[in-house]
Formats: sequence, C-alpha cells, structure tokens
Amino acid sequence: MRTPILILMSAIGVIGANSLLLAPVVTAVSETLNAAAAEVMRAASAYGLGVAAAALLLAPLGDRIGAGRLLRAALLLLAAGLAASAAAPDVWMLMAAQAVCGLAAGAALPSIYTLAMVIAPKGREARVLGYVLAGWTVSMVLGVSVSAWATDLAGWRAVYAALAGVAVLLWGGSAPLRGAGSPSGRATSPLTALRVPGIFRGLLATALMMLGFYSSYFFTGAHITQALGLSTTRAGLLPLFYGVGFGLAVLLDPLLDRLGQARAAPPVFLCVTASYLLMMGWADSYALLLGLAVLWGITQHLALNLVVARVTQLDPHQRGAIMGLFSTVTYLCVFAAPFAGAAAYAGWGLAGCMAVSALLSASAALEALGLKPEAPSSGGAPA
Repeated sequence: MRTPILILMSAIGVIGANSLLLAPVVTAVSETLNAAAAEVMRAASAYGLGVAAAALLLAPLGDRIGAGRLLRAALLLLAAGLAASAAAPDVWMLMAAQAVCGLAAGAALPSIYTLAMVIAPKGREARVLGYVLAGWTVSMVLGVSVSAWATDLAGWRAVYAALAGVAVLLWGGSAPLRGAGSPSGRATSPLTALRVPGIFRGLLATALMMLGFYSSYFFTGAHITQALGLSTTRAGLLPLFYGVGFGLAVLLDPLLDRLGQARAAPPVFLCVTASYLLMMGWADSYALLLGLAVLWGITQHLALNLVVARVTQLDPHQRGAIMGLFSTVTYLCVFAAPFAGAAAYAGWGLAGCMAVSALLSASAALEALGLKPEAPSSGGAPA
C-alpha cells in the first residue's frame, strides 16, 4: 500500500506546488512577460475558476469511469497545463494555461481523496488519509521555498517544466490505480449529491473550517512585512513552519481512527480555535508567531482529515460528486476569504483576522457536537 499512498501524496504535492508557486515568483514572471504583477496574478484567479468549474462538472465522472481512471486523465491534463505555463509567451497564455491546470486539479483532488479512502484498510482510514494529506506539506515546501530558490537558479519556466515532468512520471506510476475506485454504474451530479443525507452539514463544516483558515492565512504575509516591518523572505517562513506542523500531524492521525468522528471532531476544532486565539494574542511577536504556526498546521491537518473522511463516507457510490462539492465549497471560501478578512485586518490587523477565524472554528466545534457516535473509525458516516 506504500506505493499508492506515495503516488497520491505526490499528486497533491504537485497540485499544491502549482497553486502556491505564482506568488513568490510573480516579480520574475512579470519581468519576463513584460506585464504588471497584478496582471500576472490574474493567472491565479483563472486557476481558481478552473478548479471550481471542474469540481462541479468533471469530478462526478469519477463515479462513472472510476476514480483511478479520472485521476490518470487529470494528471495528463495537469502536465499539459504546466508545460503550457512554462512556454507561455504572454500573460494571456499563462492565464489560459493555469485555467487548464485548474481544470485538472478540480478533477484530480476529489479523485485523490476518494482513492485514499478506497485503499485504506477498515479502521485505518484516518491514518491513510493523513499520509495522503501530507502532500500539502510537500507543496508548502516546494511552493514557497524551493520554487523561489530554483527560480533564482534556473528561471521560473524551468520550475514549471520540472513540475510538468513530475506530473508525467506520476501518470506512469499511477497505472496500478487505474482500476481503483471502481465505477458505481450510477449517473451522479452535484444535484444528486446534494440529496445525500448529511451533505449540507458536512459542507457547512467544510466552509467554516476553510473560510476560517484563509481569512487569516491570506493576511499573514502583509502583517509580517507591513506591521512588523520584516522582509518578504521572513514572511515566507510562516507558511513553511505551518507546513512542518501539517506534516507532523500524521503522527496523531491514528488517534482519529480510535476515537471516531463524534468524539474527535469537537476537541479538534476547539484546538484549532485555541491556535487562532494564541496567535491573536501574540501577533506582534514574529518568533512566537512562527512557533504557533506549527501548532496551527497540526490542528488544521487533523480538522481537514476529519472533514474529508466525514463527507467521503456519506455515500460511497457518489464520492466523486460529493468531493466535487467539497472542492467547490473550498474554492468559494478561497474567493470569499479576502473579503471576510479585509475589514477585520483594516480595523484590527492580523489579530482581527484571527478573531474572525476563531469564531468560525468555534462554530464548527458546536456543529460537531451534534454528530452521533459511531464505531471507532474516523471513516464512520456522521449523522
């Protein structure tokens, strides 16, 4: 089972690296393409729209052709989009290429989460899913740190080309997963998924968690560079520390299997809330903020694990459509977070953003109190 887990984790790593890559290399890209930084960042918006569209329209295909087959097709599409990004002659072609990457990611991510639950032995769902989610740690390191260093060394086009090559290698390595997540034989769609019992509460928990995270995360860099007067390089260390915590949380994932959703979710979301409150109190200390970012990563990993396991188990025959809704809600939160956090940041700085996030996370803990106890497995379907 190690090879499939490594493939799925690496696929998340490549997808996440692409989604995080543009921000640290935007200056280099804008100079090469003779465009303003704001114009270049529109490619990130095109990527987000592509993810949201594919999550609704393409993800349900996993229920018809199988999650493994959809993932392999998405990896080829991702490789094409990344190669086109590397070769983009102007900002418009970069936007188009990133929209293609978004379509690929929107189809791939639901398939990856579905396959993680399919290959996991009974009672070890949270542990396997945790290993796969560690791919986001890989993307944090590649997207924030290594990509910036590689851009200085070889240029941003080489970075995109390298990611395209990795996507092709993953496509080849994923051949054994071709038949995994067998098709259910049922035609599914976002509308059929919305009729699944428990889906609205699962998506509510998703929205509270994701909106809470991005409402603060998007403003950490501005806080460190503007309020604390530190360099962009030092601002980039916070996502790195967060990613380290996110990866370390793999060691705690077996506890989720033993406790089950109903017992694990409320205290995990309370721990997320506590991490926001602690960062709110020490937002003016860079050193403490970095240390608390590790705690933030640990608690956020556990919360994400629980939410993904919760929604994927609602109806195994509609996992593709359900995870499409999950990705759509996630990227709607990415879109809404700057608006939710902007007013708080303008009035109270990062502490205000953290207060908003703490309120949202506490609301998620309250929602989780209504889950009915299940057998000791985080994969158990909640009420």
